[in-house]
This record gives sequence, structure tokens and C-alpha cells, in this order.
Amino acid sequence: EPGAPELRPEARFNRDAVSIASSFDMGLDWLTVVFEAPPDSCEAVAIGQQHDRFVLAMRGVPGVQSIDSYSTQLRQYNEGYNEGNPKMSAVPIDPANYSALSFEVGRAPGTMRKDCSMTAAHLYLADHRTETIERVLDAAKAFREAQPLPGLELRLAAGNAGVLAAVNDAVATSELPMMLYVYAVIVLLVFIVYRDWRAVLACCLPLTVGTFVGYAFMKALDIGLTVATLPVMVLAVGIGVDYAFYIYNRLQLHLASGRAIGEAVEHALQEVGVATIFTAITLAIGVATWSFSALKFQADMGKLLAFMFMINMVMAMTVLPAFAVWIDRLIPRRRPARAPGMLGH
Repeated sequence: EPGAPELRPEARFNRDAVSIASSFDMGLDWLTVVFEAPPDSCEAVAIGQQHDRFVLAMRGVPGVQSIDSYSTQLRQYNEGYNEGNPKMSAVPIDPANYSALSFEVGRAPGTMRKDCSMTAAHLYLADHRTETIERVLDAAKAFREAQPLPGLELRLAAGNAGVLAAVNDAVATSELPMMLYVYAVIVLLVFIVYRDWRAVLACCLPLTVGTFVGYAFMKALDIGLTVATLPVMVLAVGIGVDYAFYIYNRLQLHLASGRAIGEAVEHALQEVGVATIFTAITLAIGVATWSFSALKFQADMGKLLAFMFMINMVMAMTVLPAFAVWIDRLIPRRRPARAPGMLGH
């Protein structure tokens, strides 16, 4: 929606943004496409004509409210210098006239360099939704591929929508590696401590299930994956694995003492089950109070963290014991479990 995603829809700034976007053809979200040409290109009429073709192609893209470009300003100046004759609202084809009007356009900042080596097309969007930005960028890329002009390069993209597009690309690229790094560290530490591949599977599987449930929760609440929310998910994974450690620590000790897997699970849950639940509830209640914040981002993060703390606890209390029993029965141990000395205290 128009406005700042960090604020609630009823915030004054967002209400004003909606009013501006619905009442005018220039909203608060814009995407700038830069046309890069060789220096001293102020007589290159083909650049202005290429701008004109680009504007014509982009006007029909859903989400584009209006376009202010180098060619539209050339048209306005050409019409104005010809007594407002609408027939003269065109990009000049005479290099001398074209160069003179380019000089006039260059007097105002934000559209071109003085030597015409860079000219801009500003696309004003209805909102800054990811779908809208991607649709506009796809259309611009399609134009760049379908109608290339030798010596002219289309650069994507500036403006706040262009920055958001770059951030979204960076988040999409970084999401999987970040999660893999976190899980790799967890797997390594679990294996070093317990020296048992069963412990790795039993501790990490519930955590993985909880992570995917968290993504579904984000989808249900329309919480986007951004540069701010991605570290929150990683934080939730790091804290959520603690619950698995509480339970598997006691489970490993009871297995090392010679108890069967079923009996070891029962004793482990009796000893640390209530403490694990209490810890999760305490953490969840603490961050859930953020839900009352006036900042939508803080409220969303409070809901997300509270949910992740609780779902990881549920996974550790249910999936971990069940999976530990199942895998021990499917692949029986060849020797009794051995707990490291640090776990005996």
C-alpha cells in the first residue's frame, strides 16, 4: 500500500500517502530508469526518440500512474516555444533544435547531465508492493531486450522503488545462504557435543519444521521477508534450538545410564518438560507486548517472535521425542550412548 510499511495503515503519514496516490498521478513511490550514452550526446536525436518509445511502452503497465522523462520534457518545451501548439508536442528531429531544448531541460535538476551522457525517466507508481515493482522492472527489461539502441544503455533502477527492488533481490539471494550457515553451525556444534548423528537429526528436524511453519505464519499475516525480518527469523532459529538442547541433553544422559529409548524420553520430559514450556512462554509473553506498538514493524516482529518461540517449543516437546524414538527403533544403536563429561553436571 502507499506509504511506509513500517507504520500502521491508520498512521497519518500513510493516510496522507493514500490520499496523494488516489488524488494525483504522482505518488510517493517512483522508479527511475537511467539512459546512459557517450559524452556530448546533446545532438543525438535517437536518444530522445528512444525515450519516447520507452514512455509509450511503459504507460500501459499496470501500477504505473505517470511518467516524467527526458522526452516528455522535450515535448513540453517544444510545444511551449511554439506558442502552445499541441501539434508541436513532439521530440524534435532537427539536431540543432534538439540540442537547444536539451539545454533548457538540463537547467532543472533531476532529469539529465549537462552533456546528455545520462538522461532519466521517472516512473511514478501506485504503490511499492513487490508485485508492482517486479512487474514494472520486467516490462523495462523486456523493452531493453526488444528495442536496443547501439551506444545507449538502460540502467535499472533508481528511486525509492528501485532501491526496494535491489533490497528485495539481496534478501532473496541471501535468505537461503544465511539459513544454511545457521543450520550448519548448529549441526556442527550438536555433533561436537553429543558425538551422535541421531542427536543432529533429532535436534534439527523439529527446528526445520518450525522454520517452515514460521514462513507460513508470515504469509498469513502478510509480513514480508525483508532486510529487517530476515535476521529475526535467524534469531528465532538460534533461540528455538535451545529447547531441543534442554530435552536432548537429559535424554542422552538417561541413554548413557542404560535406559531404553522410551523410558529415557519419559524421564527427560518429566525432568525438563515444564521448565522448557515455562521458558518458551516467558519469552513469548515478553516479545508479544510489542504487538501494541504504534510501529507496525515492531508489532509484526513481536507477533512473529512470540509465534516462533512457541512453535519451536511445541516442536521440541512433540516432534523431537517422537523422532528420537522412531530413529532409535529403525536403526538400533550398536553400543550404549555416551554422554560427554560436561553434560553430567
